[in-house]
Amino acid sequence: MKPLPRIAAALAVLALSLPALAQKAPAETYYGIYLKSAKLGHMFQLKTENATWSGKPATKTIAKTTMDISMMGSNSTIRTESTVYADPKTGATLAEITRQEASGRTTEVKAVYTKTSVTYEANIMGALKTGTLTLKPGELFVQDPSDHPGAKPVPGTRIKGKVFSSDSQTLLDMEIVMGEKEPVVINGKAIAAYKVSSLGTIPSTSFVDDSGELLLSRVSLGIEIRREPKQVALSTTGMGKIDLAETVGTRPTGAPMGPSIRVSQRAVYELGRVTRPLPPSNSVQAWELIADAPAVEKGEKTLRVTIANGPLPDGPTVAPFAKPDDAPERLRKFLKPTLYTPSDDPQFLALAKTAAEGETDTARIAEKLVAFTHQRIKPDASIAAVRTARDIQQDPRGVCRDYTTYFTTLARALGIPTKQCTGMGYAAGIFMYHAWPEVWIGTDAAGKDRWVALEPTWGAPFADATHLKLAEGEVMDITSVAADMGRYTIKVIEIK
Repeated sequence: MKPLPRIAAALAVLALSLPALAQKAPAETYYGIYLKSAKLGHMFQLKTENATWSGKPATKTIAKTTMDISMMGSNSTIRTESTVYADPKTGATLAEITRQEASGRTTEVKAVYTKTSVTYEANIMGALKTGTLTLKPGELFVQDPSDHPGAKPVPGTRIKGKVFSSDSQTLLDMEIVMGEKEPVVINGKAIAAYKVSSLGTIPSTSFVDDSGELLLSRVSLGIEIRREPKQVALSTTGMGKIDLAETVGTRPTGAPMGPSIRVSQRAVYELGRVTRPLPPSNSVQAWELIADAPAVEKGEKTLRVTIANGPLPDGPTVAPFAKPDDAPERLRKFLKPTLYTPSDDPQFLALAKTAAEGETDTARIAEKLVAFTHQRIKPDASIAAVRTARDIQQDPRGVCRDYTTYFTTLARALGIPTKQCTGMGYAAGIFMYHAWPEVWIGTDAAGKDRWVALEPTWGAPFADATHLKLAEGEVMDITSVAADMGRYTIKVIEIK
């Protein structure tokens, strides 16, 4: 398992929004990045007023983030650089270039904006992807009012629209709410500052001064980004003293987990402090709202989650689909090749056929692919990059996310509908970030889809009942999980 591999992605999104909060700021600005009392890294920002983009006047803001993270005994360094060109009169984004380096891998995304669209070019470790995303009628790209020259924070301002995610190459919902001044402690000093709430996939709460200059931002996982003098922000004192996997994990309460959890096939939990819907209930995991449960904060809910999973059936199931169009429409998205799971690449079809050893039944093929994936990839918790199956094939080491991506690519290549699931798995006394696949093995007597959750990372015959699914779909769906990690409460009602 490797927790929260895209923390730097969340910070990159924040970095792109910092120019919108900074007005009359010094050309150079420094921030320290902290989790509790431990330092994770720093952010440097440089703003140039008299730049140009495509021959037109623009402001140019460069934000560089460096994070050194310790996870499960392994250290990773993640460097992110974003360059944003904006219209000097309106503050509207003209273009942005985001580059991230982690574990020897580089991802670069270039995006160019019009008033109604964004056209992007993404280079994901050598894999290229291009596209244009267009706003629907009435939609806007989010622009902060403090972008306007001479403007200052105006309490009560509320702006709702879309932002471009360089990680997933999609448009995400975002709402910015400018609040009143309120007391806040920054670097041990109590001051009054305007509260700015950013609501969306990666929520944050920021505090700015009278000129709109960012002083403090609190993002997911309890991370704080604080304005600091250069020498303080760049200092390495206190770094490496905290393991992220343990810090953002959740220690369960309620019934004891017991010594047989690795073969548990049924469990019931109360999952608290939930702020977004879980994936739709299916044969593996079902959930319902506990209507009368108290909420710690507004908008939080408590869910009763039931997990029922076990080994792949011994008897015959169904044959894989010869091609995606042969599958029912509801399953086709789980057969679709993607940038990260290129199941239409002939090399993966050949690998999958070799691993299947002539089996023609979905359950037996899935069983073979689990063993093949577990043996092929070697665990390495220092891998911090979100990788494609091609990269994993070339360098077969990594974390749960890599095992899941690789398995999914092989399974889809052979026509087996497969989901990539992200959530929490139980290990070392806590629930921490984890990823695993689910495969479709047909329908039951009532015509309902039958799914089985598998565990290629641990090499187990199935994903035991300590796997709490928070998101499903594709590898980049982990972003929605990462935003809430560390806040959940888990009460074990029963586990068998």
